[in-house]
Amino acid sequence: MSTLDDPKALFQNTCSTNSEPYALQNIGDMMSPEFIENCIIIVDPSMPIHHRAYVIIDFNDELYFRQYFEVNGSKILKCLNPSYDDIELDNDFDVRGCIIQQKQRKQKSLHYYLHNKITGEIEFNTQGKEK
Repeated sequence: MSTLDDPKALFQNTCSTNSEPYALQNIGDMMSPEFIENCIIIVDPSMPIHHRAYVIIDFNDELYFRQYFEVNGSKILKCLNPSYDDIELDNDFDVRGCIIQQKQRKQKSLHYYLHNKITGEIEFNTQGKEK
């Protein structure tokens, strides 16, 4: 089997060992309406995950693109589309990065981490904003 036939192997060979941001294509409607099917997401593997962040997680030998929550000591991955079940993480998962940007066809890029013009600190926003 070639790595093109196995998306996880392709990811591990190209993205998981890289500390630079990389692009992935969103497949499916699990993260709609914020992330439509086939949009391009930019993942930053150096960004630490946090409550409500959009993340790529390797769990139970599968890669997941979800929103990350910490609730009462539990770590949960949620789809934005309520048709899909939540996934409760145990301590055996790997973070592949936070989604920092997305690009949809014929639309300006949306950014999820922007500098606050007053404080100068980087702030997270669950709805992407144009720069």
